[in-house]
Amino acid sequence: MKKIITLLLLFLFYVLFSQQTDGCKCVQFEKLKDSLSHSQIFFQPVKKEEALTPPFKYMSVKYIKENAQSENIIDPIKQRTKDLPYDSFDARYTIMQEEFAKKVNDIPIPLIIKTGQLNGTTAILYTTDSFLSNDYYLRISKDNGKTWKNYFTGLVANQHYFLKSNSRYPLWKDSNHLQIEADIKRMTQHSVYGVSPEYVTVKDNVLLTLDLTEILKDSDGDGINDIEETRKLFTNPYSKDTDGDGIGDAEDNNPKYKTPENDFTKLLQGIMYGNYDIAVHQNPFHEEFFIPLATFKDDLKKQREDLPERKKDFMASLNYKIIVTDDENLKGIETIDEKIIFLTSKEYAEYRKFNYMNNFKAYYSKVFRCDKEKDTYIFMIDTPTTGLTYLIKKTPEGWNVNIIGHWMA
Repeated sequence: MKKIITLLLLFLFYVLFSQQTDGCKCVQFEKLKDSLSHSQIFFQPVKKEEALTPPFKYMSVKYIKENAQSENIIDPIKQRTKDLPYDSFDARYTIMQEEFAKKVNDIPIPLIIKTGQLNGTTAILYTTDSFLSNDYYLRISKDNGKTWKNYFTGLVANQHYFLKSNSRYPLWKDSNHLQIEADIKRMTQHSVYGVSPEYVTVKDNVLLTLDLTEILKDSDGDGINDIEETRKLFTNPYSKDTDGDGIGDAEDNNPKYKTPENDFTKLLQGIMYGNYDIAVHQNPFHEEFFIPLATFKDDLKKQREDLPERKKDFMASLNYKIIVTDDENLKGIETIDEKIIFLTSKEYAEYRKFNYMNNFKAYYSKVFRCDKEKDTYIFMIDTPTTGLTYLIKKTPEGWNVNIIGHWMA
């Protein structure tokens, strides 16, 4: 009986929160939809042997007898919220904000794993704060804290190392090596729609040693180490300006591709960032808006004036968005107030090999031309929580955009 009720509720949810209308006939688009529906990525737990194998040559593993216990790590936020009622969301959020406001060199204290000094060089080992993945970084100063440089270690929390902030070992092993205690973990259940993933501990007595020679390598001197360029940004570690647009990779919000300004880039930028007036329809799920081309830049600027400005602090700069697309125009759009790494389907397949938490991708299709209708196109956005299908008509004045498919989970 419970199963029947659940199915009925799911059916009602689907009816209330999804909408699909026939658009145009497009063989390529239908093939894409069919491939997406049959290409669900099923999570396969890694084998114990794989979890025990160090992923990089610049790190080594030693098993120790007396080790720190991860359950003894003191989390200041959990300490302050442990006696609050479960539904005290506002109080919990306030406490979290207060703790994250306490920083050391731009890094919130709850994210710091370990700090250490050696011969005038200071190192901070910390993690990013993201729903998709927590990446381990190093922040290093060689002039007693006057200036700092940032380095991605290549490590992602729980894949397969959980670094312990209560490690009894000093962070510096010697002038060329750092050390930190860790648990080796193996994911047994993937995260699904906000449900936390499940892990088992394979080893809890690991001392991890990192060779700084490789981690600090920045071949082009652009401020991004080679590991981050090759494993996260997919930019050229031997060029300060991968796309050659005059903006360095560190400052470029779209570092991989130049912006070919044309009517299609305006269309896609308008869909992603515009706030155009919606035409009124009897069907509440139907949305239609128009993107004029002659006044595009001024319109977009005006529409965004009243929107809240995105957070631009140091930590926010590390959590850039990943969008998977094979559309040449979309890959080159000018992003606004956010750094986006556009990955092709092939690049994304490589990316997943070292970060399986990023199954939660945003996929943007190509803008497909309809088979028989003149100046008519179809475009789809597919994310873990929502999907949109657009039917688009080109006119002499601009783009008429209709949302013909919409689902939410």
